[in-house]
Amino acid sequence: TQQALLGDDFSVTNAILVIVTLMVIDIGLSLVKRRSKRLAKLIDGGPTIIVENGAFLRHRMHEARVQEDDILEAARIEQGFERVEQIKYAILERNGKISIIPA
Repeated sequence: TQQALLGDDFSVTNAILVIVTLMVIDIGLSLVKRRSKRLAKLIDGGPTIIVENGAFLRHRMHEARVQEDDILEAARIEQGFERVEQIKYAILERNGKISIIPA
């Protein structure tokens, strides 16, 4: 990543410039999100239901790049479930965690 951000210039000045630029972008996005809930949802996304009533919602799984194994692993860890039929809802949260609601 350092090579991608700095190229062949490894000077302190260029490194500081990259750091300040990233900080300004982060602060700018934070301010935009505070002013507009619509833009905040666009930037951060929202929770996504990926299993409903014991059935995988494959189109949503594909969009979220989640595999069946990821959901079943979360179900085993959280609830001790072994089969998708035991899940009423599996929700992919904004932070990447999968929440399981039992059937």
